[in-house]
Amino acid sequence: MKNMIERIPTALLSIVTVCTASQAAVLTVGQPNTPCPSAQYTTIGAAVAAASSGDTIAICPALYPEQLIITQPLTLMGLDVAITSKEGKYGINRVLIQPTLTDLQNLPYESVITVMNTSRVTIQNLAIDASLNTVSGCSPTLSDVHFFNSSGKVVSSALSGAELPDVSTCSGLFGNGFGVLVDSDGSLAGPFNVSVLESSIHDYEQDGIYVVGPGAGVSPAIVNVTIAGNSISGIGPASGTLQFGVFLNGAVGQITGNRISEGLCGSLTISPDCVNLRSEGVTLRSVGAGTVVDGNIINDVQSGIFINGVTQAKITNNVIGNVEGLDGMDIEGLTDSLIEGNVIFNALPVSNESCGIWEDSGTGDSGNTISNTTVNDAYCGVEYVSADHVTSGTYFNTLYTTFNGDLNPNALPPIEPGQSAPASAAFRSSHH
Repeated sequence: MKNMIERIPTALLSIVTVCTASQAAVLTVGQPNTPCPSAQYTTIGAAVAAASSGDTIAICPALYPEQLIITQPLTLMGLDVAITSKEGKYGINRVLIQPTLTDLQNLPYESVITVMNTSRVTIQNLAIDASLNTVSGCSPTLSDVHFFNSSGKVVSSALSGAELPDVSTCSGLFGNGFGVLVDSDGSLAGPFNVSVLESSIHDYEQDGIYVVGPGAGVSPAIVNVTIAGNSISGIGPASGTLQFGVFLNGAVGQITGNRISEGLCGSLTISPDCVNLRSEGVTLRSVGAGTVVDGNIINDVQSGIFINGVTQAKITNNVIGNVEGLDGMDIEGLTDSLIEGNVIFNALPVSNESCGIWEDSGTGDSGNTISNTTVNDAYCGVEYVSADHVTSGTYFNTLYTTFNGDLNPNALPPIEPGQSAPASAAFRSSHH
């Protein structure tokens, strides 16, 4: 029996109604022998070229080997359709965009979808795969989706494949290969507001989400992000370079309700090899005031949340487990912030002095409140500096519930009571 469309989703019908009232249009894309026989276009690129500002491009399930640049407000939405065929009745809703990547328009980056110099762009219900790339170093920049001087959102999508064929050609703190990249060259004033919501991000080289802004203390911030409800999965030190689930560098962010996993050390020696190739769940570097990290679940990392040069942040209600190498939270240069209600477990092995929360003395930490922390199974619950206030913690199976790190600049307390104290680990020096 020839395939027949039985249902167009009600969400699309609603869009049709709204767009009619506002003079915007819905342009439907479908390939031959796919379940949208009345589609107006056979490629997404053709629909993008024909669209006007504010239009919706509705994309029927199929494989589209296309690389796209979006320069005006548009919605790209994968459709959910139900069909009847000789195999029976079933629903399908996978729109896979998987091009062979090239340097379009001589841009210094390769992305499956580039959103450039515009606003109000929505990418929804799309599977985006950057694995067919030939990027061999730190340039061009590789990502699944790139918001450049732009605002918009990625919703309910799957992003994968932003990996270099040879990681050794670009390794280190900033590296290359991102699920979502958000940045600006400063040529437009902004602010740029980007949301990444309820999406799956995996098989990236460097960061699941990397956001670059102008730096701490800039008001108004040029780049603001909301990162909520996503599932982000890397492989950690096995990637051969540092790897971060979410990395905010000079931006302002609301990072809430995400599930992040990276990878453990495996056959690598914890220090120095694994720590030098460490993974971090959420990394905050010189972010703007008001950044929030709340309600995230972070597992299988060398550091769950790494904070460097941050002020007036709220780090609350996160659950961090299976920490191997550093700590549940590592803090270097945090001021006037709240760390409250976090749960950290299995920060092991104890012999490497992994704590629930570790503040590095001498890095400028001050004015912070650390409260209602729960730590189970670690070398210590909270290692803190005198300029901060620690209260109301609950600690199970920790050698030391809390201790003042300012009193131990050259040596840590013993691994087990009665043993000699170990020398402070070399990898406790500043990383970022």
